[in-house]
This record gives sequence, structure tokens and C-alpha cells, in this order.
Amino acid sequence: MSALVEIRDLEVDFVSRGTVTNRPIRGVTLTLGAGEVLGVVGETGCGKTLMGLAVLGMLPRGAVSRGSIAIDGRLPSARGARSVRGDVVSIVFQNPGTAFNPVFTIGQQMNDVVARHLGLRRAAARERVLTYLRLVRLPDPDRVADSYPHQLSGGMLQRAMIAMALLCEPKVLILDEPTTALDVTVAKQILDLVLQLRDELGIGVLLVTHNLGVVSEACDRIAVLYAGRVVELGETSDVLASPSHPYTRGLLGALPGRHTPDMPLEAIRGSVPPNLLAVTGCAFADRCPIAVDACRVTDPALEGGSGHEVACIRAGVPA
Repeated sequence: MSALVEIRDLEVDFVSRGTVTNRPIRGVTLTLGAGEVLGVVGETGCGKTLMGLAVLGMLPRGAVSRGSIAIDGRLPSARGARSVRGDVVSIVFQNPGTAFNPVFTIGQQMNDVVARHLGLRRAAARERVLTYLRLVRLPDPDRVADSYPHQLSGGMLQRAMIAMALLCEPKVLILDEPTTALDVTVAKQILDLVLQLRDELGIGVLLVTHNLGVVSEACDRIAVLYAGRVVELGETSDVLASPSHPYTRGLLGALPGRHTPDMPLEAIRGSVPPNLLAVTGCAFADRCPIAVDACRVTDPALEGGSGHEVACIRAGVPA
């Protein structure tokens, strides 16, 4: 499988007045192949969205302090990221209701993308917009193009945003919590649409989510992100059936479907450390039910064979 995105040893720093105040991404290494859906999961604050923004080159200058991100074989600089954004890699943001500008129609906003990246004139731009609105199975694309965002439902807006992201035929599509604001039925339709487009267009999809149910249905591989690091990585079926990291097991244990009505939901105690510069050893140690003293001084690397890797010195030990 050819790699469309290669992230190598990525670090992202938050800097204030010349001083590094936090390091929310710490040594992430991942690849995304053509035609693959890679799910990136974890709690809020684990660095999922930041990683997606880093791939897009949308972080402030100097925020990426170490590592590299190659997109379709290129290593764009912070200034050169604009040359691949939209044309090679594109993003669908979490809330379509706020991602669109409320004072312009859907068609006007999509026309701007076409004019900026492809240089098409009005009639050709309009036809391309309608073509992609049809591609995402929106009924009456002329009406949708002439509508303002508030005139469309959440599901229609999400489809329109996917159409906008695909206008320039990117090779990589980043989906940032694409089903969070949608009801269950519409969310299922959006996921099915993404998989159909993956099959039709051969794009690579980076799916950022905290919903393991979505991952189980849509993703070929899973990267579990905790405190800015990948702690488990593997094929979806392997990770969900045999989770090795206690954090992954905790996420799965909190799913309602795994409990009978009279059983309380399991919870992972504590929260993600707010400042990762102050962390020594494994960042999950203070929340881990099987941690030992060595966990607080050892920051384990991602290791393993057969395509299933884990960063834990207690991997596989039952709670």
C-alpha cells in the first residue's frame, strides 16, 4: 500500500513569549495509505485534532518543533502547505453549522474554492459545484447550492461540506468528528457515504473521533492516541478484539453496549494530564489500574509484531 501521508516523530509545542509551555503532540509516527481509512481515537485533549491541523499546515509557525509530515511524497514547509491544502489534502470540520459562513450561499462558498484552486469561470465553476453536490447524493443540487446554511438540515450541511472538501479532488480527506452533531440515522448515512466515496475515488481517509462504534464500522486500522502519543496501533479487528494497552481496554469498557442494564458503566478515573511537559514516565500511569513503579519512570516506545503495536511495559496484563 502506497503511503499518502507519512508522519514521522512529530512534536507540536505551545509557545508563549518565547517559552514552551506545553507539548500536546509528543513523537507521533503514523502512515495513511491510498484507499485506507485510519481511525484516530482518544479522549478530548489527547491531540487528535491538533495532529490533523498539523497535517494541513494550519498550526502557527514554529508550532511543529520536531519531525516531518510528507503528503503524497512531498515535504511541504509551513509556507508551502497552502499549495497542498485543498488540492492534495482537505478537511471536513466537526460542526457543519459553524464551518460554513452564514451570510453566503453554499454555492457561493463552493465557487470560491473552485475559483481559488482551479481558476474556473462562473459557468464552469457552477457546473463543478453541482457535480459534486450530486456526488454526495444531495437531492436537488440547484436548490442546495442556492440555499444559505441555516436553510439546510445538519445531514445536508455535512454532505455539502464533504462535497466542498472533494471539489479539487484531493488524495487525502481528514474527517474531524464528522458525525458528532448528527443523529444516529444521519450519522450512519454519512459514514456509508464516506466509504462509498473511498471506494469510488481511492482517497485515503483520516477519521478523527472519540466514538469507537464509528471506528468499528468504518476504519481499516486504529491509532489510539493518549496524551499526544500513539499508545496502540493495529488492524481494527485485532485492536477491538484483543486490546493490549490498558487505556484502550478502558475505552472499550466504557461502551454502553458491553453492559447489561443492571451493571454500572466502567469509567477511566482521572483525566488527561493538562501539561505534558511535567509528565515523567508513562502519561497514563496515574490513571492505570495495573501500573507499577517502573511505569512512572519509563516512557515505553511503540513496539510489537504482526501489525499490532503497543506502548506499554505491562501490555496484556489483566486488570
